[in-house]
Amino acid sequence: MSTKTGGRSRTIAIDSDTERGLSPKTFRLLALGGVGILTASYINVLQDVTAVVGGTQQLFTLVILMLAGATVLAHTISPKTATVLSVVAGALGFAYYLTATGVGVGVVFSSTDKLLSDTVALATGLSLLQMMEAGIWTLGFAPGPVFLSWYLVLRGRYTLSVIPGGIALLFLVLTGDATLLPTLLGTMGAIAAVGFGELERYRGTIMQADVLAILFAVMIVLSLSITLVPGGTSGPAFLVESDHDGTLEGSITSSPDRTTIAGDVDLSPEVRFTVHSEEESYWRTGIYDRFTGDGWVRTGQTEAYDGAIAPPPGETETVRQTVFAEGPLDVMPTAPHPVDIEGDIRENTELTMHGQFHPSEPLIEGDVYNVESAVVNASAEDLEKVGTDYPASVEERYLQRTEDTSSEFEARTAEITADADTPYETAVAIERHLRSSKGYSLNVTRPDGNVAEEFLLEMDEGYCVYFATSMTQMLRAEDVPARYVTGYTSGQQVDDNEWVVRGLNAHAWVEVYFPDHGWVAFEPTPGDTRDSVHNERLEDAREDEEDNIDTERSEDVPVSETETETADSDALPFEETDGLGSDTDTEGNETSPIGGDGPAPEQMPDQYGPIDPRTGQGYDPNSSTFDETDFETDDESDETESETPLYAPENVALGIAVLIGLAAGAHRTGATRRVSREAQLQWHGFQRSPEADTERAYRRLELLLERRYRPRRPGESTRQYLDSLSQVGYSFDDRVREVGRLYERSTYGGGVSREEADEAVALVDAMAREELPLVGRFWR
Repeated sequence: MSTKTGGRSRTIAIDSDTERGLSPKTFRLLALGGVGILTASYINVLQDVTAVVGGTQQLFTLVILMLAGATVLAHTISPKTATVLSVVAGALGFAYYLTATGVGVGVVFSSTDKLLSDTVALATGLSLLQMMEAGIWTLGFAPGPVFLSWYLVLRGRYTLSVIPGGIALLFLVLTGDATLLPTLLGTMGAIAAVGFGELERYRGTIMQADVLAILFAVMIVLSLSITLVPGGTSGPAFLVESDHDGTLEGSITSSPDRTTIAGDVDLSPEVRFTVHSEEESYWRTGIYDRFTGDGWVRTGQTEAYDGAIAPPPGETETVRQTVFAEGPLDVMPTAPHPVDIEGDIRENTELTMHGQFHPSEPLIEGDVYNVESAVVNASAEDLEKVGTDYPASVEERYLQRTEDTSSEFEARTAEITADADTPYETAVAIERHLRSSKGYSLNVTRPDGNVAEEFLLEMDEGYCVYFATSMTQMLRAEDVPARYVTGYTSGQQVDDNEWVVRGLNAHAWVEVYFPDHGWVAFEPTPGDTRDSVHNERLEDAREDEEDNIDTERSEDVPVSETETETADSDALPFEETDGLGSDTDTEGNETSPIGGDGPAPEQMPDQYGPIDPRTGQGYDPNSSTFDETDFETDDESDETESETPLYAPENVALGIAVLIGLAAGAHRTGATRRVSREAQLQWHGFQRSPEADTERAYRRLELLLERRYRPRRPGESTRQYLDSLSQVGYSFDDRVREVGRLYERSTYGGGVSREEADEAVALVDAMAREELPLVGRFWR
């Protein structure tokens, strides 16, 4: 626009984009991007699953096909038809999953209650990684929401387009698989899609999006403090990377469904339980089959125990044991392989799909139960003869490896087992290699990436978790079914048939499957060094008089005369011969990780019921030395292990969300405008031409007068405005009149000099500072 005054021509440019805001096309592209971010967020969660179980390439291919199909059909079919197609795609994927798991589609009609129960279990914290065919499930889950969301956003149905993807992401949050970062990004994408879509639809301006930004920030903050499913493991649980207490025991037993691989760990010398057993054994508490690269997951759900379990195939020996809880226990230790349980706790006992007992609720001090276990009774010679005719269910579950398994890991494993001709020789070769080539230490730095590979190829030392993880994955690389097992070593022997087990006895080892025999334990962790480290910890605890480290039966038993004597038995399940190991005679050796001669079955009490494992009769629960503080977390260890780094992606994303919310809230409440006006009033800016500086000085003066009196009305000239203020006496300030006079000369007269412009700026600066609450008192 051009004006002419006093013979001078002046052009005022008007930015058309400022008047109109962003174009509708731009808003549409931003809305499409929002749906894209939402889709990518839950596909990323599914990809984390397929990276473990396989199927990433198929997942991405399926997503691309769905996006392409939605693009082609966006203006060809109706929304109703598109919805039907999405439902059909989901139903077909679900049917394929049921068929692949061996359940069959008929379960939808024959066992609807069980199907609903499983669905509720997923929605209340059952991780996808615990599902039998998790890879196939992801392929059945993805097509529906991907297709429908993209179709609807292309049709301009922005609000509806985020519903399928939002439901998909919410479901993954409830299962506990969606961590903070994808949840934040997905939420941000959904809000962006709706917000920008509405702006495109109603041709609004970008300044109207502040409400959406505030809503986004509020949703994120609420997600940190509100549990979505009462009693479930979802909600805020996914904000924490690790929940163990910094001890070896905590990293192994902190969760019945998964176990973490930590870095540095401590040892807890507190007593956990006492066992009265016919034979010395490792006390197994958990079996895990799915390796994630940095931890282990137990697939399948637990079911209420309803009767005796079939023993392993082949020859077994029955071993009875009575377990007495010295305090709260979240696990149920047994000698492998438990087949029956007796006692009051039986009704609260659950059974995993892998054949391990687990309490439906934590055991308390004084709980006692009897267990009957069937121990595989096979010699090394017996296992040498078995072939590789593994059951299909064993091969499907216990040969899993992550997709990122490297060729270097496979090549090194093949080199170590090059002379092995049978699965047993393969297991022994790997076991001997790890025991002889790696040192034992609790002070290790947890590696990034695949822990099994890093331990085999790069690390020089570690503790049982690292040894057992690497051996399991090495066996699977050689097509030998194996699984990762956790529990406790035998503990401190305090009598012929009695062992006191402490937190420092927490352990991990390996079980290998042999046709016609079942699961056989192997011990890849060096026994001598491990026992030395653990015994030293107990001796230090006794010297420091720590609490809850002994029972009445163990306090007078020296460590050096008990646990160090069993160090030699904490060795291989078999003493190898024929060039594979030592020359020790193997005749009669069994498959238990710890040998040892227990009492004959006839020496056990005739009555098969709960007994006091320490005194046999008349146990007084008030005499226990256990204190509930046994499970208190060591603050220093907890900080070391569980603190999230300050600049972790989750913290950065959360910080951005909060900043967006604060900025949008400030804009909505007018705070940003007030701050901007105050900045304009107090700071003139960089020097420009005399006319421009004089005009800016006058604009600042108007802001000052607006605060004191009123703003200038539309159509009101400068002189009229200043004259009207004389009614309240403020304009009698000569500085106001002088700035107004200089502005009129600059705009409508012959211009102003540099000195006059500087004078106008100085006058306004002085009046502005007088308005400051504190400075103004001393400025006048």
